[in-house]
Amino acid sequence: MNLIRFNNQLKLASQSLRQAKGFSSAIILTLSLTLACFFVVMSLVSSYFVKPLNVENEQRLVIVEQDNIYEDNNSPGYQSFQSIEHWYKNNQVFEKAAAVISGQKIIRNLPGQPKVEVTFASDEYYELFRMPILLGRHTDAVSHLGEKRQEVVISYNFWQKYFDGENTVIGKTIQTNDAQFAIVGVAEKSFSDPFMFNKGKGQIWFKFSADNRYYNEENPSPWYNLFGTLKLVGVLKQGETNSSAQAQLHQSLLAIKTQWKEAFPNIVDLVPIVTSFRKAELGDNNYLAILLFAGVIGLVLIALLNVSNLFVSRAVVKHKQLALQAVLGAKRRVIFQSILLETSLLMVLSVVIALFLAAWGIKLFKALGMGFLPMVSSLSLDSMVLVSALLCCVVFAWLFAWVSSRLINFSQLRSQVQSSGKGAVSQISGKTVKVMIAVQLFVASCLVIGSTMVLSKSLETLHRPLGSDIDNLYAVQIYVPGLDEDLSARYKYIELYRQALYQIDGVTKVGHGGSPVEYNIRASTVTDMSGKESVFIPQAWVGQDYFDMTGLKIIEGRTFSEAALRGEKHEFLVTRAVNDLLKPGGSLLGEKFLSFDPDNPVEVVGITENFNHPKSFGKHRGRHFWWTSQAYSFPYIVKMAEGKVLNRELVFQAAHTVDERAGLWRLTDFEKEYDLMTYMERITRNLCIMLALFTLFLAGIGIYGVLSYNLGLRRYELGIRMALGAKNKKLYKQLYQDTIIPLAVAFGFAVTLCVLGYRLFGKQVQDYMLLNPLWLSGVCIGILGFALFATLYPMSKVLRAKPMASLRQE
Repeated sequence: MNLIRFNNQLKLASQSLRQAKGFSSAIILTLSLTLACFFVVMSLVSSYFVKPLNVENEQRLVIVEQDNIYEDNNSPGYQSFQSIEHWYKNNQVFEKAAAVISGQKIIRNLPGQPKVEVTFASDEYYELFRMPILLGRHTDAVSHLGEKRQEVVISYNFWQKYFDGENTVIGKTIQTNDAQFAIVGVAEKSFSDPFMFNKGKGQIWFKFSADNRYYNEENPSPWYNLFGTLKLVGVLKQGETNSSAQAQLHQSLLAIKTQWKEAFPNIVDLVPIVTSFRKAELGDNNYLAILLFAGVIGLVLIALLNVSNLFVSRAVVKHKQLALQAVLGAKRRVIFQSILLETSLLMVLSVVIALFLAAWGIKLFKALGMGFLPMVSSLSLDSMVLVSALLCCVVFAWLFAWVSSRLINFSQLRSQVQSSGKGAVSQISGKTVKVMIAVQLFVASCLVIGSTMVLSKSLETLHRPLGSDIDNLYAVQIYVPGLDEDLSARYKYIELYRQALYQIDGVTKVGHGGSPVEYNIRASTVTDMSGKESVFIPQAWVGQDYFDMTGLKIIEGRTFSEAALRGEKHEFLVTRAVNDLLKPGGSLLGEKFLSFDPDNPVEVVGITENFNHPKSFGKHRGRHFWWTSQAYSFPYIVKMAEGKVLNRELVFQAAHTVDERAGLWRLTDFEKEYDLMTYMERITRNLCIMLALFTLFLAGIGIYGVLSYNLGLRRYELGIRMALGAKNKKLYKQLYQDTIIPLAVAFGFAVTLCVLGYRLFGKQVQDYMLLNPLWLSGVCIGILGFALFATLYPMSKVLRAKPMASLRQE
């Protein structure tokens, strides 16, 4: 094709499409919306599985965790400081390794004394994760892991928020409860912690030795204190594998078995877990990406079938124009090229618009997923997305050109001018019609049923009773640094701070104790008097009136005694699920267990209804410990009058009436915290509903379009049958054989595949999907009704017409 011919055919194709605005608009709208969804998900897939991570030696970068093996259970993913420190100091398998743990700190010399997410890391952290510095430098290197160095690096957002982005920030100090630190660097805006640390929300980076949970002289964290966010990150030496590294690290721990066995008597073994960094960072979210990818592929397939049907209709309209070209001497190759140019123009426009929409879709996805999904910040229209866009453009253009050309009888184009077009366009075969409608319903049914399973899981979480009232309730935790009085002397402050909070305008009730209504979960174990240790169970420290304040019912026993609050007795309560786990068919009331203090067993004095944390219900099933909130700090639950809001300034003012040193560790609105805990479920619910409706809409249009077009071509045949006396019943019977049977078979296959897939892979998708028989039945009835309507309505239009009108093609 020379340039002049190409230019002429391009103009002709453009003019032809402008004359068919409805056809062009329908294709561009359908494909651009569908491909935009595809490109957004493709960006996620690229980020999760393909795009290189900005870390040191990604292929050899691993995360080391600890599996705590008990006699009859284990608790993987919780580490002690001692094991991480031992592996770090006795490293023989890593070229480079960093000890890392995340936490929170109160910054006392900033306005409002904010509590911020922080990371404690050894020097190698900055190299392993390639932290870029905007101002200043990284912290100075130290000679050993425990060496103190009062320096920090702050994040870009922290710098902007609290220091107005001033360059003079270098050298300024921040004051925590226990020390003062100099700011030596500001990280680039693009940098964030890995998701496994603080959900990527870290604002300040301290030396590992600055974590006084372990590095303190009075009470360093013992072996049995385990932390989920404590990790060893390292680059394996050349030739080392995950298995060989795990074996060597295990031997290293066995060499000091007497140490951890003495402090951790119920443990059978401590086994290292070595996981590639990408796999550890993704967690189970790789299944989410695969589910999204499968869903969007189905959506694209339905859109392709719909667009194919539009091109089929277009072939009928264009046959006269093509016949004229043939009469004027156009060869088959030239005619095909003209069709290909039209499809190419449409595909280019669709893909360009889809990329524009996808760019905004990625921004929206980042805004919705930041802090809830890993690697979201790296989403972009990267090379993989652009290559897939190019492939879509080329493949779809050729596909639709091929579909159109298959329907045109090129050998009779010249003669069709004299025959009014008869024979120029081939009718779609009955087999093709069956395949097209069956595939559309099969894919649509799989998508809708899959969406329903995901929706069922989200709604189950949203509708499950929490185990706590949340309306107008706030959690407040006051602490007093430097308070040296013993526990019994501190007891009086509980009531003093309670009365101070009552002085705040709008406060109607103040209960003592903390609350588990928060995004993060803390867990511990208990050991019965025979030496059997439980699994890790979530916990909270609450007061006597917590259960009245939150509406959580005590179903057996009582609340804490005042002696327990003073530290004179050792009591705790458990939920029904804990009771059923530790003593099935019986009652734990009166039973004693060893917990934090091995010298003082704690007694179960009450059993409550379950507390169902939305983020961990699948793992913990409503289990919870309720420990006595003693006067080490001063947590409260505050109920405000309707329309009144509690803020940090009001709490500070109230607390300072008791002690000027008082600080505020926690102030959370229960309603906002619950919204945060169920954020992904609400997003998922809305997306599933939109996906199901959009899928049904596309599939309905496709099935209706194919059948309507096919019946239109058969209208003359049907008119003859009706004129010869054929009854509607006989015609509907023919429709049943031609369309309803293949639709039923396709639907049956879809339901079977979805149910069987759930049964086979239920464990992998249990965090995202739930097979609810009632919901499944309702959705199946809805899909069948929708498919029947899309099938019967085109036929009813033909049957309502008079036979002679059908014969005249009116």
